[in-house]
Amino acid sequence: MNTFTRRKKAALLPLATLMLGAAPPALAEGFVEDSTLEGTVYYWQRHRERKDLDPHSTHYQHYQTNLHHSTLTGALDYQSGYLADTVGIDVAAFATWDLFEGSPAHPNEISFSHGPSMWEDRGVGERSGLDLYRAALKLKAGDYWLRAGYIQPSGQTLLGTQWGFLPGTYQGVEVGAVYDYGAAGALSLSWMGANKYKAPWYRKMYEFREIDRQTRIPYLHSLGAKYDFKNGNTLELAWGESPHYLDKYFAKAARQTTLWDNPFSVSWQFYGSQDRTGRHDVYDEFAWQQGLTLAYQWDRYQFRLEGSAVHAPGKQGYYTVAMTPIYPNSAGRIDMWWDSRSDFNADGEKALFAGLMIDLSDIVWPGVSIGGSFAWGWDGKPARGGDWSQQQRLTETAINGDLVWQVQSGWAKDTVFKLHLTAYNNHSDNPSWGGGYGNVFQDEKDVKFMMIAPFSLFNHSRH
Repeated sequence: MNTFTRRKKAALLPLATLMLGAAPPALAEGFVEDSTLEGTVYYWQRHRERKDLDPHSTHYQHYQTNLHHSTLTGALDYQSGYLADTVGIDVAAFATWDLFEGSPAHPNEISFSHGPSMWEDRGVGERSGLDLYRAALKLKAGDYWLRAGYIQPSGQTLLGTQWGFLPGTYQGVEVGAVYDYGAAGALSLSWMGANKYKAPWYRKMYEFREIDRQTRIPYLHSLGAKYDFKNGNTLELAWGESPHYLDKYFAKAARQTTLWDNPFSVSWQFYGSQDRTGRHDVYDEFAWQQGLTLAYQWDRYQFRLEGSAVHAPGKQGYYTVAMTPIYPNSAGRIDMWWDSRSDFNADGEKALFAGLMIDLSDIVWPGVSIGGSFAWGWDGKPARGGDWSQQQRLTETAINGDLVWQVQSGWAKDTVFKLHLTAYNNHSDNPSWGGGYGNVFQDEKDVKFMMIAPFSLFNHSRH
């Protein structure tokens, strides 16, 4: 555990004791009575093979193991109530145990990396460990709220986190407000700023940097708003920046309604980015990604149809929603997730996703569902400025299968077992990350199995 983490933990526990000891019993009651301590046990096993198309490799044109590991993770999440209905604390930690590790690729993004931070990671392996992922002071007063410390974004801003089983963590502050206008709707506003971040497979906070991996970015911040019309329609707008480097923009319009008496939802999403340096070391001009999503539930069947389009010309060659271009220096919000291996975000790329999940509870066993999906991207252009052909165009496809069981009753209620299979095809002869496609790898076969078992040690709100 790094020095800052030890100090944060040491500071918050005496603070909680002091708050409780100094407060009259009536004021302290809510702090205790509304507190929760919940946890989750996770099991993860993965085997992924990737085709080797490096012409100098002895394994040329053959699949090679890329990831092969199993990991057990345990998490505890304490959330206090509010002292005097105003102030509280949240503390959460998790531990990972590597049960088996046979991966040549590191980090595997589930266990802790051997390197304590992104900038100290040499890709040499994983390690078991324990760390905080949340340690925050929280305040509320009327329509307003604040959280500061080790936090995850919870408002309407553009900041997001990477996920293993647990989210990444920012060192920062987030403030917000909710204005309820009754039947006319509700307006939610929030602002968040952070000066450091750590992905969930690192134990030490690290600074933000530009694409050269050297130039420091002092902080990130974002402002967002959401208006809920309370009739199934919502509208969201957000702006963010890494100062004097990248500006980010977001807009989303969504509707939830019924179609033939069944739930139906649709959304349009826009993500934009402007390079402010004048050097054009990320994008040559205003870059964007747009998405359209449709979802429909009919009886036991859940249908999804989604599409996206990207415009991101420049040296990077693909669009990223993060305010820092290097993964995983920070993360950005994106409301589309296809679990199809690729991000389908090359410059000029258009992509479609179609998925179906079928509830088999009354046929096979309660809580069992099965599904499949297909993703197809085409017309992806390479990055500008390299020695590769600018005339090539990327086509990529992925076929996915899912088998899920959620326990419906008994001591293991709500435990989820999930098997996810992906066959990804690059449809090109470029080696992984090559040919001007810095975010695209070669053909893969990917098998993921996971168990998620939640439990509660105390939660007064459930009684």
